[in-house]
Amino acid sequence: MKKTFESIKPFLLFLPFCAGVFLGADDQTKVVTILPEIMIDFEIPIHELGKASWLVTAYLIGYTAIMPFIGRVSDKYGYRTTFLVALIIFMIGSAATAISPELSRIGGGSPSMGWIIGTRVLQSLGGGALIPISIAAAGYIIPRNKHAIAYGLIGASAEAGGVIGPLFGGAVTEFLNWRWAFWLNIPLTLITIIFLFKCHKGNKYPVKLDFLGAIIFASFLAFLTAGLSQIGENNNMAIMLIIISIISLILTIVRHRTTEYSIIPRNLLSKPGFSASNITHLFIGAALIIAMVTVPVMAQTLFSESPLEGGLKLLRLTIALSIGAFLGGILTQRFGTRIPIIIGLIMTTIGFFLMSTWGIDPIIKDPWVSIHLSITGFGFGLCIAPIMEAALDKIRSSERGSASSILTVSRMMGQTFGLAILTAWGTSRFAKLTKDMPEFSLDPFGQQEFTEAALAAGEKVFQGFFLAGAIVSIIGIIPAIMMSKSKRKMN
Repeated sequence: MKKTFESIKPFLLFLPFCAGVFLGADDQTKVVTILPEIMIDFEIPIHELGKASWLVTAYLIGYTAIMPFIGRVSDKYGYRTTFLVALIIFMIGSAATAISPELSRIGGGSPSMGWIIGTRVLQSLGGGALIPISIAAAGYIIPRNKHAIAYGLIGASAEAGGVIGPLFGGAVTEFLNWRWAFWLNIPLTLITIIFLFKCHKGNKYPVKLDFLGAIIFASFLAFLTAGLSQIGENNNMAIMLIIISIISLILTIVRHRTTEYSIIPRNLLSKPGFSASNITHLFIGAALIIAMVTVPVMAQTLFSESPLEGGLKLLRLTIALSIGAFLGGILTQRFGTRIPIIIGLIMTTIGFFLMSTWGIDPIIKDPWVSIHLSITGFGFGLCIAPIMEAALDKIRSSERGSASSILTVSRMMGQTFGLAILTAWGTSRFAKLTKDMPEFSLDPFGQQEFTEAALAAGEKVFQGFFLAGAIVSIIGIIPAIMMSKSKRKMN
């Protein structure tokens, strides 16, 4: 009994980190379902939806931009202290977001979206720090031969939070109001903080912090994320932001080569296994966002299902992903990193091909919907632990935080690129397919013809999205083969 407890004790100590990751990911997505209520409070008309969408974009920008710098900070000050500060920032940002309508009315003015966007950025700075610090913390809390399982738990927590977010937001607004979606973060975060103090503070290393390099690199990530999010909505703005991001990237490279204590340690990029893992993670991020966006949107638009039904469809993929993430950790310990990730990407490819057959004539039904989503989600889950294990294998302890941050950023950028390309290509493809579509008519037969043509065009676009996901998954196998094939023996 004592031996069993000793074997699971590290994982019990690691639970606060998984809880923090879950909260950060949950907050990233729950705003989608509470957005209409926020628009009412801030008196934003429906034709100005673009303003409200910055609530999502602002969080994504801060979430991504903070990651590289916070990894270096955790190397210097220890994972527990850094994680604690990140949770406090996240909690303060949550409270500020909840009272943002009152803050925006200070001085008797009309409600301003600027306040809530600012508080969301503050939230994201705390939320974005949680994943890379957790990955680094696993290296200290969990025995070396069980790192892969810990990485699987982190991945499962992040994906579960991302999908449960919209469901949680919808439920809270149904029974309370949108502010409670943020107020509830406070007690949940406090509970996490209490259990966090059970953990060791972690080692501190005398690394120097490159604040200028961090600002330049964060600018690159922020402007690139903002620019890509504007493609298809405001192309002139998108081009300008992307040009600024390219300039920031050039300055980042110059800074990286001219300073002794770069935000990205030089020897990291020279490791083939680390580089291959990041490239693979980029492709997986792009493929995953295709599934996460297409499944609920297709359910609502093509199959005429409610947002809740669309979310429940996606939940099947996430449950399978979480199971796959845990089993992927065990398989990585037993067989090394290459076999699980290649199997995972092959399963993901098969799942996307199967989903590309979804249509309205006939309408795809269960059990096939669940089977296809489970295959895809399980494949994604198998990839999480081996990627982290391969990337962090043989990384010096003093650079583990930095390496974890870069690895997380690569996936976030994959999702950003994937979403931008998906949106632009989907819009163009739909316009081309509906070019010769009959015009809308008041005649019932004309209306039916118009509806059928629009649904047929939408079906082809969604099927194309899934085929794109399959292609991206296949391409991801190439860098995966070049990853480190480390294997740990289980006790």
